[in-house]
Amino acid sequence: MNRKQFLTEVEQRLSPLPAEVRHELLSDLSQHFDYGLANDGKSETEIAHELGNPEDIAREALDVPNVGWNASPPLRQGSFARNLFTFLGLLFLNLLISIPILATLWAVWASLTAVAVSFVAAPLLAVTDYALNSTFYPTKFFFSITLTGMGLLLLPGVRYLLLLMVKGTVRYWKWNQTTLRGAY
Repeated sequence: MNRKQFLTEVEQRLSPLPAEVRHELLSDLSQHFDYGLANDGKSETEIAHELGNPEDIAREALDVPNVGWNASPPLRQGSFARNLFTFLGLLFLNLLISIPILATLWAVWASLTAVAVSFVAAPLLAVTDYALNSTFYPTKFFFSITLTGMGLLLLPGVRYLLLLMVKGTVRYWKWNQTTLRGAY
């Protein structure tokens, strides 16, 4: 069964649902196909097989029409000991390894940012030195211009590093939440 056949069959079986809800469910299923084709290299038939029987999908959607397909996974009903050890394992992982590493990486980013900004401001300091001392040193002035160039070269790298740091920190936080929920 290809994508079009699968989605058509699910859509026919979801006809009792309001059009908006039906469209959202079909859009989510279509995204599964898009992701599988683009990232996993699977065929439409393989993806349709993994998604399951269209009749079962429609029956589940009709039984509980208000369930969000994009909701986070429910808490796995494991034993108390399993949940406790998962929590303690994440606690120690975060306190002993992850938080110090993340703090170090953020401190490196803050240091690089401070260096880039101070390099860009170097000519202002050279002009201030000239205004206060009334002595012009060409070497200081040209060195400050060199530092400005280096600072301007550093700024895009610092911005890119910031984007990577934010993305990595958010992904790590979401991984912690997913692990605590039991969807590992």
